[in-house]
This record gives sequence, structure tokens and C-alpha cells, in this order.
Amino acid sequence: MTTTDRGARAPEAPSDVSDVSDGSDGTIESAGSDSAAETRPSPVSETAPAPASAPSPATPAQVNAGARRRLPLRQAWRTFRSLLHDGIRGFGALVSRLFGLGEDWLLDRKRASYGLAITRMLLGLTILGTLVSNFTTRLYTFGGGAAWTGQLDYPTSEFARLWPFNIFPSIAANDFAFTELYLLLGVCAVLFTIGYRTRIVMIPLFILWVGFVEINEYVSDQSDNLTRMALIAIFFASPAERWSMDARRRRRNAGRSGIWPLRLWRFQRVLPEWSTNLSHNLAIIVLACQVSFIYVSGGLYKAGGEPWSGGWAIYDPIHVAQFGTWPELSSLVTTWAPGVAFATTLTLLVQVSFPLLLLRRGTRIFALVVMLSFHIGIAVLMGLPWFSLAMIAIDSIFIRDVTWRHMSQGLRRAWLRSDPQSGRIQEK
Repeated sequence: MTTTDRGARAPEAPSDVSDVSDGSDGTIESAGSDSAAETRPSPVSETAPAPASAPSPATPAQVNAGARRRLPLRQAWRTFRSLLHDGIRGFGALVSRLFGLGEDWLLDRKRASYGLAITRMLLGLTILGTLVSNFTTRLYTFGGGAAWTGQLDYPTSEFARLWPFNIFPSIAANDFAFTELYLLLGVCAVLFTIGYRTRIVMIPLFILWVGFVEINEYVSDQSDNLTRMALIAIFFASPAERWSMDARRRRRNAGRSGIWPLRLWRFQRVLPEWSTNLSHNLAIIVLACQVSFIYVSGGLYKAGGEPWSGGWAIYDPIHVAQFGTWPELSSLVTTWAPGVAFATTLTLLVQVSFPLLLLRRGTRIFALVVMLSFHIGIAVLMGLPWFSLAMIAIDSIFIRDVTWRHMSQGLRRAWLRSDPQSGRIQEK
């Protein structure tokens, strides 16, 4: 090669061949210029503006922070709506269940049928006992001799002026007519007690009884008012459903047909059963409320007095001449002072809480035993047997029918075991 040739030769361009070794057999591979152009970065001018960069994606921490700012209020609202919806549904289910239970209780069957039969008998005995115990002094206490009170001419009770209750007061001055009505009232009381034509007998019984007790208010007590109110409620119930002559007549005429007056006379069902069940059970509720009102109001009134709050209230009335019929027995009962205080406080607490004690069987039995003892004490120690008997009569509806049936079966077995000829007890 000559010098001229060497000087004229253009500078050698950089090779566009890239040698790459595959690392295995030493073979050299060549890549084209097109491939090299694609991979070579383009020069950037110093004066050209930089391209706008794309926003970087949010990090998980930033997302969670924003969610925490928005979620509490929304989540609280959703929780409130869910709780409100569940509360409304639960309240609706509770109301529906209570309505169903109330409907079944009112319409399913007659409640306290045996207890109401006992109420009928004891109320009849209360009226009959009042008449028998006052028979010898009837003319002086309620007849013409009652004119000294001034109530024959100027009665203090509105019932003595209203017809038909004024029948008794209007003939009180006539001894013969008064005695006739007096005996008629006694006959009605007997028929009511045994349950003979009960619904029919109750009408003259109620009219004559109200007129009789309103002649002389100085010898009446709260048992007269209680009996009057109880008779009104019992009229809409079925007091002769059990243990009565009417119930026996219904069993004997079961299955016999006839027009409704004849069926009514036979004590057969005339109205739909659900309607008589409803009327009967509502009357039971009225009686229960009435006796509860008496106990609670009486207990609250007693609590405001010093003898009851001090614990000696039962001592005073049984030691006065007006009520202390058995002085020796009264002294024996009240000998131990702690016992007097305990009996006074227990009676007061049971009276005030009587409706609540009826809610459960155990407390109901306890309350009834306490009140039964209380009324027996009033009857024996204070000489108020008819008042106590009237209260016990209403309390009888709180005893379950199954309990009355068990007592009836036990009494029947004891009766059948006895030998009426020799008076001995037969062992079976």
C-alpha cells in the first residue's frame, strides 16, 4: 500500500457490528443496523423543555388513610339503619307474638272455670250468711226499726232512690213485706250457690241485694260493695260451667236439638263458643283487676299510717271492744312482739306487690297463702267473717283449674273410701 492511498483513505466509520457471544460454542452473531438504531437513545437538547411526567399511582397507605376519613360516618349510618331495621322487625315480631298469645288466651277456652265456680259458691254463702246472721234483728237493723237512722226518709245512697233497687227501701217500714223480700233474697242466694238457673237467678239476686245493703249504711262494710261489683262481672261470665246444677243439666241434654229458647232453658250452647269464651275471660280479667286494685290501694293507704310503718298495726284492732271477739285468743296471738311486727310488715308488702306476685307460680302461691291467712285472721279475731269470705271468693280465681281438679278428686276418693253405714274408713 502506498502513502497516497493511505492519506486519501477516509476515516473508518465505527463498526455497526456488535459481537455477542452465546457463551457456549464461541460463535459470533451479528445484529443489523436497524436493530442498533432502535436501541440507541436519541440525544436530548439542553434547551428543549422536559416532557410532562405521568402522576405516580397512590400508595396503599394513602388509599387506606382516605378510606378511613370517609368510612366512619358512612359505616355508622349503615350500622344505625341495620339496627333500626332489626329493632323494628323484632318489635313487630314481639307485638305479633303477644297478640297471638292474647287472642289464644281470650278465645281458646274459658279460663279459671273451676275457680269461678268456687267464687260463685262463696259469694252465695256470703249473702246467705249475712241474711241468716241478721235474721233475728232484721227488723231493727234493716226494717222499720232502721228509721232511727233517718235513711228511710232521706237515704244517703243513690241506689236507694233508683228503680228497681228502691224496692227494698220502699217497703222497709212494712215488717211483713220486708220479711217476704228478705226470704226471697235468701232463696235466690241458695239457688245461686248451687248453680240452679244461674243466669236467671242472678237478676233478682243482684237487684234485691243492692237494695238491701243500701238501707242502712251504718252496718255495711266493703264486702257489700265487693259482692255487688263481683256480681256485675260474673253476670257476663259462666259461673255455672263447673260444679253446678246447670252443668249437670247440660251434660244430660248434650246432643239434643231445639229452638234457641229451649236450648237456653236446657243450659245448652246458643251463642258461638268464641263469643262466650271472650265474655267469660274478660270478666275474669275484670275480677282480677278489681281485687288487685283493692289490695294495692289498701296497702299504699296503710303504708302512710304510723301503726303500719311502725309494725304494730295488727295489734290495735283485735284488742278493742268493737272488733275483739276473742280477747284471750287475741292476747295469745300478739304476745310475741317480733311476730306482730313480722306479720304487719309481711301483710303490707304482699298487698302492695300483689299484682307482681301473680306473675309466677311460686310467688303466686306465696301471696295467696299470706292473704288467705290474713283474711282468716280478720274473720276470727275481728268478727268480720263475711268480709273475709267475699275476699277469699275473689281470690279463688287465681288458683289453677288443675289444682282445683286435684283437690276435687282427692276429696272424692276420701268420700268413697268412707263407709256411710259404720262411719269407718275402708282401706283399699
